[in-house]
Amino acid sequence: MSINSNYQKIILLSLGFFMLLMIMAVFHENGILNAYRFEQEQVKMKEKNEDLRRQNNLLRKHIQALKSDPYAIEKIAREKLNLAKTGDQVYRIVTTRTKLPTGK
Repeated sequence: MSINSNYQKIILLSLGFFMLLMIMAVFHENGILNAYRFEQEQVKMKEKNEDLRRQNNLLRKHIQALKSDPYAIEKIAREKLNLAKTGDQVYRIVTTRTKLPTGK
């Protein structure tokens, strides 16, 4: 064997090994693609977490208002329970369905 063919074999084996390492770095379960997917998932979870924190803060304020603010309690009583204060006039609108005359 000549020295030239030995160098060619070494170079080919080195390139093959390098390509194998690159493929494993990209497609392996701990590779670059999975790391990117996990990073995107983490960003989505952080956004969702922040939304949930905002919702929790709004609910805490609402609960505190219901515990301490009589106007908040009155508003809920009027809107959800259809209650009225003494002296309030309540108007009820009733709709009826009427049949239109048919022209025969």
